[in-house]
Amino acid sequence: MRRSPGVIRDRSRPDALGTLLGRVRVDTGRFGRIELGAPWGVRLGPRDTVTLHHPLDGEMWLEADGPMLRIGPGDLVILPHGVPHSLKYRPDARVMAEEHWQSPLPENGLSVRRRFGGDGARTVVLCAELTLTGAARGLLMRALPPVIHLQPDAGGDPVPGLRRILDGLREEVRDGRSASPLLAARLVEVLLLQGIRAELERPAAAGTWRAALGDDRVGRALDALYEAPGHPWTVAELARVAGMSRTAFAPLFRELVGESPIAHLTGWRMALAKTALCEQPDLPVGRIAASIGYSSEFAFSAAFRRVVGMPPGRYRATAGTTSTP
Repeated sequence: MRRSPGVIRDRSRPDALGTLLGRVRVDTGRFGRIELGAPWGVRLGPRDTVTLHHPLDGEMWLEADGPMLRIGPGDLVILPHGVPHSLKYRPDARVMAEEHWQSPLPENGLSVRRRFGGDGARTVVLCAELTLTGAARGLLMRALPPVIHLQPDAGGDPVPGLRRILDGLREEVRDGRSASPLLAARLVEVLLLQGIRAELERPAAAGTWRAALGDDRVGRALDALYEAPGHPWTVAELARVAGMSRTAFAPLFRELVGESPIAHLTGWRMALAKTALCEQPDLPVGRIAASIGYSSEFAFSAAFRRVVGMPPGRYRATAGTTSTP
């Protein structure tokens, strides 16, 4: 999902997070409304997708990395890294592997309703599996914890506008009009991005990558290099963007981001190049090189080989059998 070209940004405020979100694409693999009757419990294995759970009615308990969490009605849970986890109707409930449950979710598309478990207290959950791709995927994943648990605020929504999104989902599912699965999937994707943004807007621990995204000074530098990767940035120029001296900016950037400004710029350029090589197979390598600031295809190829471990042409040829960039 890319930023709309018609949106005017306030350049006085850094928005590195917004720039990164504009460089990812979200696709819904499958989702459904699941009814669960007590007693029930299921162990979900690792995934290469982002998993989302939103109880519409009732409660459940989630066990993953860290302490067990009570997930109440209206909460939103996102597992960005696809970690294995258990869901159950009470903390001490027995769980079974997901392959032993009957009527599994279809591999693609919308499941309007499935029911599992016994005849006891009912829990209704919206579940979804989504893929996150694009140049900014790695940076966003680096900033996200294994489990995101968002709870309703005083207004009743864990993220702003959630009820409107869910109302739209219910309408699409209920009416079954033309293109309803497509429109419902897009609403689920908006829900995921809202959840990611809400998590990353929370206060971050000092000295972390997440803190870098929210730091006014380093954030301005990050926003600038993410927005204009083809510019011939220097550390001194990025320091001026940050409103700092070069000697103060360079160590602060390294402390928060974990690498030097130029190393981070190179990594961002390579992420953009890998995405372009995969998604635009007919785009000449020379044009990709120029778009991210390399004066020649030879210089770009040398940098790409050094960072990625293979030349751009080979990467493009093998992109269909390698992991998503």
